[in-house]
Order: sequence, then structure tokens, then C-alpha cells
Amino acid sequence: MNVSPLVWISFGLMSLTLSLMLAGDALVNLVPNRDYQDFEYRRDVAEALAVQYSALAEHDQVGTIKLSMERFVQRNPDIRSLALILKSGDVLAQIGDHAHTWVQSSGDASSLEFLQVPIFAGDRPWGVLQVAFRKSDVSAAERFLSDPWVRFLAFVSVMGFIGYLIFMKRTLRQLDPSGIVPSRVKAALDALTQGVVMIDTRDLIVLTNDAFSRAVGKSVQALIGTDLGSLSWKSVHATERTSVHPWTQAVMDRQPHDNIPLLLTQPNGELRKFIVNTVPIMDDGIIVRGALVSFHDVTELDRANSQLKEANTELEVSRVQILKKNQELEVTNTNLHIEMDHRRKAEAEKEKLYQQLMNASRQAGMADVASSVLHNVGNVLNSINVSTDTLLKTLKKPMVGDVCRIAALFNEHQNNLQSFLTADPKGKQIPSYLGLVAESLSGSHQTIQQELDSLVKKVDHIKQVIMSQQDIARAGSIREPVSVEDMMEQALVMAMPEPEKYDIQVLREYRPIPTIMTDRHQVLQVLVNLITNAKNAMVEHPDSTRRLTLRLGVPTGSAFARLEVVDTGGGIKAENLPKLFAQGFTTRRAGHGLGLHSSAIVAKNLGGALQAQSAGEGQGATFTLDLPLVLVESAA
Repeated sequence: MNVSPLVWISFGLMSLTLSLMLAGDALVNLVPNRDYQDFEYRRDVAEALAVQYSALAEHDQVGTIKLSMERFVQRNPDIRSLALILKSGDVLAQIGDHAHTWVQSSGDASSLEFLQVPIFAGDRPWGVLQVAFRKSDVSAAERFLSDPWVRFLAFVSVMGFIGYLIFMKRTLRQLDPSGIVPSRVKAALDALTQGVVMIDTRDLIVLTNDAFSRAVGKSVQALIGTDLGSLSWKSVHATERTSVHPWTQAVMDRQPHDNIPLLLTQPNGELRKFIVNTVPIMDDGIIVRGALVSFHDVTELDRANSQLKEANTELEVSRVQILKKNQELEVTNTNLHIEMDHRRKAEAEKEKLYQQLMNASRQAGMADVASSVLHNVGNVLNSINVSTDTLLKTLKKPMVGDVCRIAALFNEHQNNLQSFLTADPKGKQIPSYLGLVAESLSGSHQTIQQELDSLVKKVDHIKQVIMSQQDIARAGSIREPVSVEDMMEQALVMAMPEPEKYDIQVLREYRPIPTIMTDRHQVLQVLVNLITNAKNAMVEHPDSTRRLTLRLGVPTGSAFARLEVVDTGGGIKAENLPKLFAQGFTTRRAGHGLGLHSSAIVAKNLGGALQAQSAGEGQGATFTLDLPLVLVESAA
């Protein structure tokens, strides 16, 4: 911030005045002490009261003394307590809790807050009057600001500064060196379009014209006496200020300096360019008295030259681009004829390739259908193998052979059958043993019946899988009312009928789901794939706790039934999640990459979605199947 010399001079004179006043106070005590005056006043009042109370005490008028004390305290709110104490220490009269209020000063001396006056009877001490005054609750800052001496100094500072500023401004106006310049010379300078400045040897402006005043955005009066170099001059070659200005160099060299470009920052932030010419003013050709500096504003001219150069450059660039475009058009025209010939040949090749592509697509579709059928049928066949193995184990139980041996015993003793069953030890055991055999055969029959029913369902599922793939272009599917919980349990039996064989713990987290309309066999196909994959992932990852979690439910506010299969197997890498459902992609050595791909297609055809989540390798995986919540009533 630039402060004019006039302000600094006024500030210095005001500071000198305050210094003289403070020095006078320090030397000859010009300022009265406010606390000393208060103390003198309180002491005089206390002495007057002491004389009055001593006279009343001599006439034994203690009641009058107390009444006087009360009236005195009422008229003086600054008094906290008041007491008249005899020489013996007895309190003759007091007002307020004087014993707690009074603080004895050192050496029986009085202070501004605790004042005591001795009372004499003739020449002998008779007693003492003690007065405790309230301590002022005014803060130090308020006390300082309310001090008359401080306010007087503040008034002298402000008014002195303003007075000195006005006085110096009027004085310097009379001493303005431009005043000796004739008015016709000033008029001639103001008529010039370029700025003209006359400076002394200290670069202080002595004279200037209106053109320069308008260029820098300051009045002529404000410029007189200021340093010409203090304005925001910059070099045209760098952003920093110039180290030595041309007018200073001209005074130092005693030689003119012409055509020096400089930039000046305007108050609004705009940069204007000036051509500066400086001529030193010599006294009899020996002593330099100052310099005459002219400023020619070439901002608009420089801007026009720049625009002209830019336009010329753009025209040159356009000419080069036009020539380049003409060459490119010629090359393009030649290439176009060649491309037309190639295109006619390509059309013929395209037709041929189209026919080949149709044949290849038909064959690929047939292979895809066959692979999907084989994969889904293979999952069911694994379960059929388990059921068949169970039937064989049941039929091979020794109970059947025992029945044949009992029949042979009956044939052997058919003539004495009654005595054999009642008297022979072996015959006596036959009835009870037949009961055990009957119970065992009944259990085996029930097991065989359950496994046969399961085989019928699995064979029916294989038939439905084959039928669903016979016509790949068929739209829609057979939808029927199904229980989601029953489908999950049936898929668990088909994919993993004996979980304890693999040391897998099955957890069921089923929330109620109403009966929905969907394609039972296609949903079973997806669930069997998911449970089979979960089993394989846990079996192939021996370090994990094998736990299969099956969840059913309807998310809040959702129109889908959610079926989740959660395993604690080897997990899925993050980079494999996006391509998990792609055809042919698999992370298992024995896998074919068909199950999840076909399952995702089935879920999409059913109007739902199949998604996978995993925290990474060794963290298990969660597969979520969302099915549209189409209720039986809505479908009807």
C-alpha cells in the first residue's frame, strides 16, 4: 500500500505532539492522579466523621452515633462497613459485617479501600474510626478508556493528525514547484496526446500533464511529489519489476534514452504498453537537475500489430492446410476407385461367407444344445447312480437269504412241523426271528420304494431336460404352481443325497415364500448345478470347514423370490467374477464351463437373474437365484 509523504509528515507531527505531552507529564506531573484524589477525599470525610463521633461519644450519645453511621452509609453506596472502635478494642458502634470485611493494612496505614482515622481525647488516644470501601468493579480496559487523560490524548491525536494534514496540504500547495510554470506552458503540455513528466534527481515528479494523469489513473495533484518508479512498471520481457528505470539510467549516464518499452499495470488490472523517451535536464551542461520523460501509449497499436500477425499466421496455416487437403482429395479419389473394385469383390465373398456362417451357426447351436443336455443329464445321472447303489445295498442285505433258509427248514420238518416249532430249540426261535425279518424287509421295502420314487422323478427330470432342448427356438415354458422350499429340498437330494459322506454340514435358513408359478424342471436344473458346484468347491478345498447354507426368502419391497446357495469352498478370484457365466469358462480341471452358462440363460428366460459373490480365494462363494414372485392367484 502506497502512503503519500503528506500523510507520513502529518503522522510524525502528531506523534511529536503526543511525545511532548507525555514527557511533560513525566517531568512536572501535568496530569492529576485520580486514585490519589479519591484517597484524599475519603480521608477528609473520615476525619470529619471522626471529629463528630468523638464529640458525641464524650456526651455518651451512642445511639446518635449509630443513627449517623446508618444515614452516612445509605448516602454513600461505596461504603461496605463502618466501625467506631475504642482504644481497648471494644466496638462502640458499627454498620455492616465489619469483622469480616476489614483487612488491617501493614503498619496501621490507610489505603484507598481500607481507611482508618485515630480519635483523641485531649492528648490521649481515645479510639479509631475504620471505614471499608467497595472495590471498583470496573475492568482495567474500561478504567483506562474512561480516564480523562487517555480521552484527552486520543482527542489530540485524531484532531492533531487531521489539523496537521490540512495545514501541510495547504502549505505544500503554496510550495508546489509546478506553480512557477506559466499557464500557457501547462496548457501546451496538457494539449499533448502523450504523457509528459518532469522529475528531479530523486525521481520525484515535479511536473506532469493531463495525458499522463489519465494513463496512470491518478490526479495531477496526487502525482506531484511521488516517486515515478513507485508506479507498477514492468519489463516487456519479464514479469518482475525492472531493476533500473530508463529515466534513472538517463540521469546517471547524462545521456538521453529513447524507445524503451515498459508495461504499466492499471488500477483495474489491465496492462498498457508505453514507449518511454528520457532527456536529462542539465544546468549549464554540467550539473544534472532532473529529466524530462515522455510516455507514448502504444497499447492499441501493439494490439493491432499482434492481431495482424495472428491473422497472417492463420492465413499461412490455412493455405498449407488447403494444399494438404487438395493432395488428400486426390489420393482419396484414387483410393475410392480402387475401393469400389474391392467392394464389388467383397460383396461376392460376403455372400459366400454368409452361407458358410449360417451352416456353422446351425452346427454350433446343435453342439451347444447337446453340451447343455449332456451336462444337465450328467448331474441327474450322478444322483441316479447313488440311488441305484442304495437299491443294490438294500437288496443284498442278509435277511433275504435267511428267509430262504427258514423255508428250507419248513420243508425239512413238514411232517412234524408242530413239534418242531414247539419242542425243537431252533424251531422255537423261528417265530421271533420271522418278526425281525418281516420288520427288516418292511424297512427295505420302504427304502426301495422311496428310491424308486426318486428314480422316477429323476428320470422324469431327464426327460423334461431333453424335451426342453428339442426345440431351441420355442418361446415360453411350461409353468405350474410349485413350492420353492420343496424344489430346494428336491434339488439337494438330487445333487447331494448323502452330505455326511463328504463331511458337509447342511444349514437351512428358510423364510416363508408363497407358492409361485414357474417351470419346476428348469429351476431344478439351476439348483442342482449350484449345489453340485458348491459340493465340488468344498471337497476340492480340504482346508475349509465344509458347510452348505441354503437360504429362501423375499427381500423387503422386492417382487422376486430369492434362493441362495452359500458354500465355504475355495472362493472365486475378483478377476474371474465378470466372466463366471461365460460359455466354456471354468476354474475346475474336470469342468466344461457349461453349467453356470446354461443356468444363467435359464434364469433369464424365467424372468429372473443369477448372480455370484465371493470375498476372494478361500472365502467361499454365494450364488443367488432371483425368480419372479408370480403368485397362483395372479396367474389365474
